[in-house]
Amino acid sequence: MTSSNSPLRPTYILADETTVRIPRDPSLLAQAERIAQGYHQCQEAEASQWLKQGLAHLRKGQYTPALALLQQALQSYRNLGDKQRQAKVLLTLASLYYRVADYLWAADYGRQCLRVARELGDDALMQQTLDHLGNSYRHLGNLQRALEYMGQSLTLAKKIGDRPGEMRSLNNLAMVYRAKGLTRQAATLYEASLMIATTLGDSGAANRSQSGSDHGATRNTRLQILQNLGNTYLTLREYPQAVDCYERFIAVSADGNTPADSRTTRRILVQLTHASIAMGDHNRAIVHLQHHLSIACALGDTKGAAVLLDDLKRGYEALSEARVAALHPELPSM
Repeated sequence: MTSSNSPLRPTYILADETTVRIPRDPSLLAQAERIAQGYHQCQEAEASQWLKQGLAHLRKGQYTPALALLQQALQSYRNLGDKQRQAKVLLTLASLYYRVADYLWAADYGRQCLRVARELGDDALMQQTLDHLGNSYRHLGNLQRALEYMGQSLTLAKKIGDRPGEMRSLNNLAMVYRAKGLTRQAATLYEASLMIATTLGDSGAANRSQSGSDHGATRNTRLQILQNLGNTYLTLREYPQAVDCYERFIAVSADGNTPADSRTTRRILVQLTHASIAMGDHNRAIVHLQHHLSIACALGDTKGAAVLLDDLKRGYEALSEARVAALHPELPSM
């Protein structure tokens, strides 16, 4: 007889008995998978929409809403584990902060993008990000760090055969050298960048399959290089080279569908006039003063036009004196 005080013993049931089998309905599993997949697609769609809207605001210069939407997109892509799109958003955020001159945040997002690009092994993305980081650190005044990033960007561009990337890296590297006071070395780098830009521009004109945006980007970079190189030669007091760069800038700008903005063009014409006078070429100076005067009148800048008229008067006087001196070298100068 069993005692009432004896402890209760667990009853063991074999695992393969039908009483403990869990029903496995294939339709339930398929339904769960569909729900998970739908949720994933919904997150992807939301992130894509936030990114699209953020880029639209960015193009319009509406930086505050663009920033909020891009950060939402970034968080969603992180949750989804989509590193390729994470990198795209990170680089866009870095560019946004660069545009508003917040270079600390621009560098921070650039470093985040570089880490993701390295994880992906995406050389093209790394090259683009290194270029951005070099520019950000140049503005922050950390020229040594800027040189390191720019040097790596140039090396990668050569490795992957990215000629436009190589052109941009050389131009940006030249800006760092000029900021360090190495003006002659900067001029050499600008010349190398300009050579690639000219080649790309010529091939783009010959090859109609090149997209309009690519051709426009190459042209804009070419204009920037010509301006930078002209300024560098002006600093070196190599006036004929400076004049050549500035006149090529005017020609390239006039040749495109969208000329350079009037402020930049006027600045170039001022530099051209100074360089021409320094060379003693008053005819050339007068031609550029007249061009500048026509722009000032078209813009309704009466004050600027009055100053340019005075400059033209002095230019004609200097030209007359130079002609008299050439015809009668025995006469004393005025």
